[in-house]
Amino acid sequence: MASPKILIIGGGPAGLSAAQDITDAGGEAILVEQEGFLGGTPKRLHYSLLAPDLKPVEEVLDPLIDSVQQSGARCMTGAKVESVNSGRNGFTVTISGGGKKVEEKVDAVVVATGFAHWDPHKKYEYAYGVYPDVIDFKDFEKMLSDGNIVRPSNGQVPRRVAWLLCVGSRDRQVGKFYCCRLGCAVSIKQAMEVRRINPAIDTYVYYMDIRTYGFWEDKLYWKSMEEFGVKYIRGRIGSINRGEDGRLIAMAEDTILQRPSEVPLDMVVLATGMEASEGTRETAAMLGLELEEHGFVKPLESDSMPVSTAVPGVFVCGTATGPKAIPDSITEGSAAAIKALNYVRKRSIKVQARA
Repeated sequence: MASPKILIIGGGPAGLSAAQDITDAGGEAILVEQEGFLGGTPKRLHYSLLAPDLKPVEEVLDPLIDSVQQSGARCMTGAKVESVNSGRNGFTVTISGGGKKVEEKVDAVVVATGFAHWDPHKKYEYAYGVYPDVIDFKDFEKMLSDGNIVRPSNGQVPRRVAWLLCVGSRDRQVGKFYCCRLGCAVSIKQAMEVRRINPAIDTYVYYMDIRTYGFWEDKLYWKSMEEFGVKYIRGRIGSINRGEDGRLIAMAEDTILQRPSEVPLDMVVLATGMEASEGTRETAAMLGLELEEHGFVKPLESDSMPVSTAVPGVFVCGTATGPKAIPDSITEGSAAAIKALNYVRKRSIKVQARA
């Protein structure tokens, strides 16, 4: 039997993991990534440290990227899958990139198209795009990665930084009914980083409730308070204004003290939720995959077959099916690779038996 040839759409953590396991098992992996580099959103947005262990993103992803590049997998960056046509013996795929188009015949497809951050411009009361010191946490992640924590408005080191959780998630007003799972963790991680870099900066987290599941509760939530002095305010910021001195004024309701509060701040970081990426929606339409009610790809069975789809030979992993952390995406990439390889081999056995 010829080596299974499997197309992987997306070169983030899930796609890289799938490519590595396919080649390790003797298969042929064709990985297509629309960006000019591998690593997905963590690389594109210059993630600094990863929760909950505060490891540099390079320590987690670079060995995986290097392994895939050295494994024999065919990595096509700056490329896009234009069409996928199914047939009796697999799929015919058209891929464009570098000013040319190529056609490939593959036995199975793994979708690892990732996610997008919700656009905070849609929450006008937070003045994102109006006041330069209101940023979202992907902007702040770049600051941390560069080691340059300053107010965009004047280049000065801030005295007070606050994080507002659940911006674009758990918010029926903007049509996002679900929890993004990582907003609490990433915000707390960022506040800890700030305190470690410059203990003179006071950090505040505004929250409805804290959702640091599993071991993250101990490694992030309690540790941030007990070892880093991060302060928590239970309440939603209703609006953000600017005072006469140029500082921001957060208008909020403290639901523990049961009173309104006005807190002067130098920077506000919006913890924007995750939503399905444009690439996920386009790929789903191209492959005939069903989307679930929140816009992500719907697995065949979310409980028992989370990486299978209703389309034979097509598998899905990572944040293409919903919000999840990088370790979970890597694990799902491996699962999708195994399912794809098993599918191809079982189909080959059936063909041989009929012959």
